[in-house]
Amino acid sequence: MEPIEGSVTENGGAKPRRIKKVAIVGGGPTRKYAPYHDKSWEIWAFSSRRFKYPRIDRWFEIHSPTDLRQQLSWHKPGRRSFAEYVNFMRKLKCPVYMQKRFKYIPRSVPFPKDKLVAEFGRCFTSTASFLVALAIMEGCKVIGLWGVNPVGKDYSQQRPALEYLLSVAHQRGIRLRFPEGVHFHISKPPKTYFTPVLYAYEWKSPGAWWRRRVRARAYRLARYRAAAGRR
Repeated sequence: MEPIEGSVTENGGAKPRRIKKVAIVGGGPTRKYAPYHDKSWEIWAFSSRRFKYPRIDRWFEIHSPTDLRQQLSWHKPGRRSFAEYVNFMRKLKCPVYMQKRFKYIPRSVPFPKDKLVAEFGRCFTSTASFLVALAIMEGCKVIGLWGVNPVGKDYSQQRPALEYLLSVAHQRGIRLRFPEGVHFHISKPPKTYFTPVLYAYEWKSPGAWWRRRVRARAYRLARYRAAAGRR
């Protein structure tokens, strides 16, 4: 049975309504354990990784197409190419949240970045952090994260902002769900987080930590080509 809670109608009578539960699904290994077959959960998914999703209710791609093309220009095992990814989004039958509406993505809609920044401040360092904030703003009662566990050199800088927003959710009475083996530090009260550079929207900022990865890759590619030219 799907969870319900009482709401009061205009005539004072009680009317049951569904408790809103959102499963935020990223590209990590635990994405396969998300509750796709439990219709009481909305599935909010994002990732350029190849994966056959049993169900998607909303898709999120908040990087600009120019940045996506750059990110996906290197061959990455398990990831779609830029052309494959665009084709995938074109075929989706659910809303596709992007920085703005793009005609070549038929179901694309603008992502409400400005509203989230106004509500929570400049704290966003990942797509997942934006989605947790959106779920809070939409009145979600349960938030679950699957395929999301920012660790390691490339992703650990995303963790503090995510933990801050999960702590905000917990403080507001929202229940949190994580797959087995995945843990986030939930602080009481929430430990405020600020970033000078908004993820995805300020991708080219010199202060963006992910720009270092782009420069490092370009440097390695240049060295490889120079070495190949000397052979």
